[in-house]
Amino acid sequence: MDGTSRAYGRDALGEIRDKLELLRRVEKECRFGVVIESPAHPAEPIPGLPDGVADLYSLVGRLAGTYFRFVRPEAVSGPAAWAARETVEDCPMGDPLTVGQELLSTARSPEMSEYGECVVMDTEDGVVYYLESDNYMWLCRTPDADIEFPELASDILTFFNDLVLGPGYPRLVDTVLGPRDRLRTNRKGRYADTWMRLLIGAGLLSADDAARVPEGGLPYG
Repeated sequence: MDGTSRAYGRDALGEIRDKLELLRRVEKECRFGVVIESPAHPAEPIPGLPDGVADLYSLVGRLAGTYFRFVRPEAVSGPAAWAARETVEDCPMGDPLTVGQELLSTARSPEMSEYGECVVMDTEDGVVYYLESDNYMWLCRTPDADIEFPELASDILTFFNDLVLGPGYPRLVDTVLGPRDRLRTNRKGRYADTWMRLLIGAGLLSADDAARVPEGGLPYG
């Protein structure tokens, strides 16, 4: 990592730390119903993994709102856990690390919840992208298929700083779920997505960006 990248990493990590503290305060005051948990212990650096992974997961234990859940993977706790992880040797995408999951149901126990689409990180270059399940299964059956998975961020610090904790969050929702779900409201006229309401309440996402309708209008369905 060069000097510029190291400086960016320190800045992004500091911003993530400050945002998490802010979100905890706002959640305590407003009670949106989200989860913001620190890890039980810091993550140890793992040789070969992209820069920023251990630093990020020394701050993030579990984050969850209505639509997504971001949990520190047990495998990134340290070198021993990484060596003992289960791997998919024939994965056409190189067995990426799952960093976020679509939350399909909100059972009281996290272990009883069901999860859908995944956001993953390439363990070689650090790129974070949406691993759309239908395209992934097609690629498994047809290895030579020309399939592109939507890239969300060039590295995990940028992903969390911008698309989970910042103004890029609407793009994450639109990419995985679609703008209709982003704009969905409850019976009180509030956004159904508690995480988006928290970001707006904390001033990390503008109401205009949250309400943005795609050019050309909403898709059918």
